[in-house]
Amino acid sequence: MSATSLFRETLASIPLDVKKQVDWSFTISDKIAMRLEELGMSQKELASTLGKTEAEVSRWLGGTHNFTLRTLAKISAALGEDLIHV
Repeated sequence: MSATSLFRETLASIPLDVKKQVDWSFTISDKIAMRLEELGMSQKELASTLGKTEAEVSRWLGGTHNFTLRTLAKISAALGEDLIHV
């Protein structure tokens, strides 16, 4: 089996809900990063505003953090823009 075939087979075996979770996590992280840039705000400033460490904000921006609704609400308030819409 070629590496490409193995990769495709592995990718196909990932449950749809997991794919969606990863996609949403990366989308949210990208949105946070873009909003920080728009505001000219650093990760350190966001962390300070939220009472978090810069390392935690950095992990959020890594794209694999499992955000709670509470955390998303706090980040949205700090950035002045909703990160999600339902």
